[in-house]
Amino acid sequence: MQKHLKFILISLLCFYVLPVFAQDGPVQQLRWMGHWEGEGLREQLVREVLDDFTFENQDIRVQFKFAADVLPEKSQSAEAAFLADMIRSGNITWDVVWMDALIYRKVAVLLNDPDWGRKYLVDFAEVPGFKETQKPFLVDGPDCHKQTGGVFTGPYIEGFFYALWYNTEVAAALGLQIREEEMSADDLLSYARRVDEYNRTADVPVSLFADNYNSGAFGRLAYNLFNSAAPEDSAGNTEPAIRQVLDTFGKLGRLHPVLYSEPKGTWLDTARRLTENKALFMIEPTWRYNTLKDSFPQSLRKLRLAQMPGFQKQRYYAGGFIPVWAVMKNSPNRAAAIRLMQFWSRPEIAEKWIRYTKSPTGLAGNLYDPEYGNDLFAEYQRKLALNRTLKPDIFISESDRSPINPVLRSLRPLLRGEISADEVYRKFEEKSE
Repeated sequence: MQKHLKFILISLLCFYVLPVFAQDGPVQQLRWMGHWEGEGLREQLVREVLDDFTFENQDIRVQFKFAADVLPEKSQSAEAAFLADMIRSGNITWDVVWMDALIYRKVAVLLNDPDWGRKYLVDFAEVPGFKETQKPFLVDGPDCHKQTGGVFTGPYIEGFFYALWYNTEVAAALGLQIREEEMSADDLLSYARRVDEYNRTADVPVSLFADNYNSGAFGRLAYNLFNSAAPEDSAGNTEPAIRQVLDTFGKLGRLHPVLYSEPKGTWLDTARRLTENKALFMIEPTWRYNTLKDSFPQSLRKLRLAQMPGFQKQRYYAGGFIPVWAVMKNSPNRAAAIRLMQFWSRPEIAEKWIRYTKSPTGLAGNLYDPEYGNDLFAEYQRKLALNRTLKPDIFISESDRSPINPVLRSLRPLLRGEISADEVYRKFEEKSE
């Protein structure tokens, strides 16, 4: 009996007490602001990384919340205001923060300091071995990280391509065979004419485009058209290309291409119109795959991807790679935060990202290459990237310096037939003089 009791006491001692002495040092606290909540497998990936990191780094206690649960609303503006307030106060309450190029620019405006990142963010170019975990074209060369003030703010986990999502059932009902590769501006206009013709007698009209006011969809369409027509030499005359873009939008506007586009509509409202056969196209990057899969799983089978239209054969593809997180330089848990970013930057994560999201990644050394996948999303990437170079997304690049930027605000009035291409171009010329 005594031996049995002794065994029980020793077992309890090992279970409850010894782990306290097994720590190599004091437990570090790490506050991590997450991303991709409510986006299906992307959220699952974040939670899996959280579980794996805490298990493998038991000297670090992670306090995790998604950005939507920290901020008044999940938006780049709200995050920028949060970061600016944290920097002004000097009270660094979060070690790993949500970060992308737009957030960086908004903080720069709020602080009136375009170089704020050098003062307040860890530059991962200075972390030994970190550059080798990313694809070389993203981290080598004088133009790298220019959208974040020249600071390598964190891993380029997320990649995306522009895509023209379309509904195959709607296309079949209209008698259309959508050209998925090298769609021309004339192809797009022919689809618009067929939709307009169909709507003259249809009980339930179909919109050429599903869209909402905040999507940036038509800016991306104009940018892609412009790039296909503009001279490769950036110093060349771009005005003829801008004129071509405006003329195309003007022609589309006469065919009533946007039937549903309320100012307060959400992205889910837009996607629902596409999935409910009320629209033919939706212009969205490939990153929408996870939200579509999560919100409309039964409809994903009828959606396909087509290359964005151009005026001539496209030697590029538009898209980008985004740094998702940053580490505050004055973080009390800076070393632990850097370890988390290193944990994210492994080949295993690259493999999972591509498998879960059907999008590219900027992480290097991935074991699985989407160019050799079998599903239609991997096939889209394979064809799009073949022998083409990347053109940065207009909303990641310095859009205020893009030649097409001055006419972006006129695109929606053009599509609604509220203004003519001639009027827009005249105003553009006046501002250019």
